[in-house]
Amino acid sequence: MSAWQDLGLGLARWEVFARLGWFEVKRRYRRTIIGPLWGTLNLAVFILALGFVGGGILRKGISGYLPYLSVGMIMWVFISTVMNESCSLFIASQNLFRQMQLSYSSLAFALVWRNLIVFFHNIVAYLLFAILFAPHLFTVWAPLAIVGLAINVVNAVWVAMLLGMICLRFRDLQQLTTTFVQIAMFISPVFWTPDSLQGLRRLLFVELNPFYSLIEVVRRPLLGSVPGIEVYAMACFVTIVGCSVTFFFFSRFRKRIAYWA
Repeated sequence: MSAWQDLGLGLARWEVFARLGWFEVKRRYRRTIIGPLWGTLNLAVFILALGFVGGGILRKGISGYLPYLSVGMIMWVFISTVMNESCSLFIASQNLFRQMQLSYSSLAFALVWRNLIVFFHNIVAYLLFAILFAPHLFTVWAPLAIVGLAINVVNAVWVAMLLGMICLRFRDLQQLTTTFVQIAMFISPVFWTPDSLQGLRRLLFVELNPFYSLIEVVRRPLLGSVPGIEVYAMACFVTIVGCSVTFFFFSRFRKRIAYWA
């Protein structure tokens, strides 16, 4: 099976990765009362506490800062969880693809789908804060967040497959990825706002930061405005380059995945 056939089969058999992703979510929250909403509740409490403190430190009004922080944190949870779980994608699923005929891409799609389910649960926290503190943020630009989310989903797929292959071959990179994600959270505009930096720092940590663009294409429409053309340009650039590099490696090393496992 070629790389194109693997991707095509993974998409065509959408019910396979949909069930895999859903069953994993159910397994994690088995015998709990509110299930995935526990994660949403924990995130909402964290955002609320950090919002009041961070808003004072940054001298931002709570009505503007809390929705900003909530969308940033929700998107970061999605991005960081996908990256961390991708490192063990093929390691944890080796028994699955050895015992049954399953496309490798289906595993990546399932990983992204289950994190997308969690994302839709977490977005409730933003809706709650926006309704309570800033109902004026609901504008005609809000549907553009769907476009931004679609861009993030595409990026999540190639990240899952690329990190899955690399960390399967070089197991030490899993720890390095975890450390990188932790650092990236603080050097990306998740808690703080881009206008906090100027000059070279702004260029490095905002304008050339792919995490900023991927967060902003969802956050800005939900805050009542349209992302700049440079934000979309960076997000699309990361998407195209990432998909191209991942397909190259997947085409070349796909047949070795089972042996590396």
